[in-house]
Amino acid sequence: MIDNIFDTIIHPQNLYRAAYAAALGKKSSSDVASFFFRMERQVAQLYEELKSGKYRHGPYTVFKIFEPKPRDISKALFRDRVVHHAVHDVIEPFIDKKFISDSYACRLGKGTHAALEQAQSFLRAQEYCMHGDIKKYFPSIDHAILKGLLRRQISDGKLLALLDHIIDTARDEVGLPIGNLTSQFFANLYLHELDHFVKHTLRCRYYIRYMDDFLLFDNDHAVLERWRVMIAEMLVSRLKLQLHPDKTRIFPVRKGMTFLGFRSSRGRCRVAAPGMKRMRARMKKFRYLAERKEISELVMAASVQCWVAHSRTANSARLRRKMAKETAVWSAGVSGILGA
Repeated sequence: MIDNIFDTIIHPQNLYRAAYAAALGKKSSSDVASFFFRMERQVAQLYEELKSGKYRHGPYTVFKIFEPKPRDISKALFRDRVVHHAVHDVIEPFIDKKFISDSYACRLGKGTHAALEQAQSFLRAQEYCMHGDIKKYFPSIDHAILKGLLRRQISDGKLLALLDHIIDTARDEVGLPIGNLTSQFFANLYLHELDHFVKHTLRCRYYIRYMDDFLLFDNDHAVLERWRVMIAEMLVSRLKLQLHPDKTRIFPVRKGMTFLGFRSSRGRCRVAAPGMKRMRARMKKFRYLAERKEISELVMAASVQCWVAHSRTANSARLRRKMAKETAVWSAGVSGILGA
């Protein structure tokens, strides 16, 4: 159990460190710049509010994104994001030790590439796969259940009061705001219950979870069908969650599978069609803006570098060379990144 750690979390030194972590790559935004302009005063005020129990989380700015699917993203005030980092970065290493090795999202040394490598090995080892997905996961997380799960790990009363307050900023009794660092952490912890059920009750040897996207493998289709029913019942009864009826399915692995934006089969992994379509649409937009001198090479390069790093998880060298050739006619810089 985590105890006597609240003073470490709110210590000014940790708040300073959290501010720099929260500002990484965002120092040019107005709220970040304003915080750093009066940083000593801001940190001192946060410390006093947290120490006295008077800290109150501010409102969110909500905006919609459409890639890879329509979602509402909630952006907290920067001072609140500092608190999220201060809490998360101290308690996460303790709780992460309790997570099983088959959980790959938002964890040091894990991530998309490691999850896909493991999926490739399981594809070669077994004949059938169950691909599970939680319906409207973040909006469905029950606050009371989440708070109970946190109390299994933490006994520090002041810390629990702060975590309860952060959770309750969503206002309703269910749902976490997508965009918070703490929301990602809470969501990972929430499905730790599923991990234990799959590994210790079902005794599934071949299992991978990346947030609410998970895979189970076995040589027997009937076994996976039985597990699907048991998982659905467990999610409803213990976590008030539902399997997505359209995205949860069982299939022979010889057909390959789409997982984390990639199309995987035995011995091969490539960028899935929807991701490729989005990238080509982005390049078309970049070309339009570049020809009108309405976008800088720097902005395009940053976006393309992120996609290239992501695509290298797959067998994408030929694809990137083809895109580099197509791009060379309007941007040598972007073409060079794609072909590198």
